[in-house]
Amino acid sequence: MNRLTKLLVCLLLCAAPAAAQGPKVSATGPSMDVSLGYEYFNLALQPERANLNGLDTTFTIDFRPRWGVQADFAYARAGDVNSTTHHADAFTYMGGPVFYITRRNRLTTFAHVVGGGARVTGILISPKGVTKGYINEPAVAFGGGVEYRLSQRWAVRGTADYVRASFLTSPTTFGGLSNFRAVASIVYQFGSNRR
Repeated sequence: MNRLTKLLVCLLLCAAPAAAQGPKVSATGPSMDVSLGYEYFNLALQPERANLNGLDTTFTIDFRPRWGVQADFAYARAGDVNSTTHHADAFTYMGGPVFYITRRNRLTTFAHVVGGGARVTGILISPKGVTKGYINEPAVAFGGGVEYRLSQRWAVRGTADYVRASFLTSPTTFGGLSNFRAVASIVYQFGSNRR
């Protein structure tokens, strides 16, 4: 019995610690989110503006607590524009930096500048008649918004932007339009460093 006791004491004192008993290491990496929501787009067609409705989706990667990048894709449409039988639509595809102004427990405010392109389809009413067509030209949007976190992974977001895009200013030329858009969306957050 004496030898067995010495052997057990020796094994217990000299045993290497088990690897499963080590501390847990948390993963590190950027915070990411994807959102899907309703878009209201006020398009500056001539002679009257058109109110378009549609969908907006964004993908955001936050590399720092105050900075990230965002890709934004949106499509909005309206029928019977300016009392004609023609429709108008706008497809925007843009990306750029996001700056987080405040980050509280549940509430976040941000500003962003995104650039890319806009494919605008619509009509131009002039003394010569109705001209319809489409243009796919560079576009830029800047604005900001607020995000309210509902849980660890889910949030709601509201965004308002000034959008500069191009469309027909006469039957043969095109120029910049001053547009406004507002987006209300639901956000799903993932990645190793969720906000």
